[in-house]
Amino acid sequence: MIKVMIVDDDKLVRKGLMSAMPWREFDMEVVGEASNGEKALEFLAVNSVDLLLTDLAMPVMSGIELLKVVRKQYPSMYTVVLTFHQDFEYIQEALRLGAIDYIAKVQLEKERFDEVLGRIHKRILEDAKPVQPASEDFYAADHHPRADSEDQQATGRDADHVKDMWAGLEWIHHEELFAAQLQQLKELRLPPTKLFGHLYALSDKWNQYFLTLGATAVQIPDAFDSWQEVEVWLTEIRALIRKAMEKPAYSQEVVDSVMKAVRIIKEELQEPITSAMIAKRVNMSRSYFSQCFKDIVGANFSEYLRNHRIEKAKEYLLYSNKTILWIAEQVGYMDEKYFSRTFRELTGCLPSEFRSQNGTGREMSDLRGGN
Repeated sequence: MIKVMIVDDDKLVRKGLMSAMPWREFDMEVVGEASNGEKALEFLAVNSVDLLLTDLAMPVMSGIELLKVVRKQYPSMYTVVLTFHQDFEYIQEALRLGAIDYIAKVQLEKERFDEVLGRIHKRILEDAKPVQPASEDFYAADHHPRADSEDQQATGRDADHVKDMWAGLEWIHHEELFAAQLQQLKELRLPPTKLFGHLYALSDKWNQYFLTLGATAVQIPDAFDSWQEVEVWLTEIRALIRKAMEKPAYSQEVVDSVMKAVRIIKEELQEPITSAMIAKRVNMSRSYFSQCFKDIVGANFSEYLRNHRIEKAKEYLLYSNKTILWIAEQVGYMDEKYFSRTFRELTGCLPSEFRSQNGTGREMSDLRGGN
């Protein structure tokens, strides 16, 4: 039986996960919970845990700090992070610190429970095999692996650099760069489970950007059995994204600039953002930027920004018990009353009403009453 601990500062999330997830179907049992990293370490000091699920943003001791300690003190423990979609940089850091997967809280609906736990369980079983998929098995046989102790920190820095490159746009348009990045990723020789985790996080980020253009959602397989399968998948994803980005009315440079603007909106949602500010950052005049943004994205800048802020606010309302003021600030509204008024204009109800009305409308919220 795999012993599980859940760490999240939101008690409702902890209770919802404990009661809603089909743990026993995957030979798992929740043996403990904690509201922050410090309390988690106190529990771990006197209890046996195989799998740690931790939120990233917590008071007292954050999830990242907790992962750093766990990596040193409990190297055989598996870790998975709980997060919201926009925490991509934190997800990268968590994966670098050994997390085998991450769970976006907005995915936690009943129909996704089996998928999420099944994915985690499969990786644990793969990692527990006596013989890991060796480099000569998973990667090309003509490439010799590095010794485990050889320049580990440099390897980590290389991995971060490569991940940043894949998170950008350039590889989509330039064949030579795409080939070079494939080779760099291959030469890192990441363990297959860790490579999958990075690709999973990247696919989620790509979906945030490119679904805006009407692209089909990026789907990642349950597993990759060889590096060749990774190459084929990335090549297919590149073709999918390129097709979605083909807008004959504008040059590729303009499309790239607009997509950069979309990325800025999603990554800096809590900041004061204006059309003029973003136009300057993507090196376009304000009027031309506004015209291009509307044609390519399908909505004018202010409308898109407002809708995205309110959609993100809905996620917080449904999947956390944070205050309305806290949520307003996280999505870029410093005035709680103005946020509530805008929210009502778009949804027909106040944030507090939306939370109460949907308390039984989502499976996670359905089960939060048991606190």
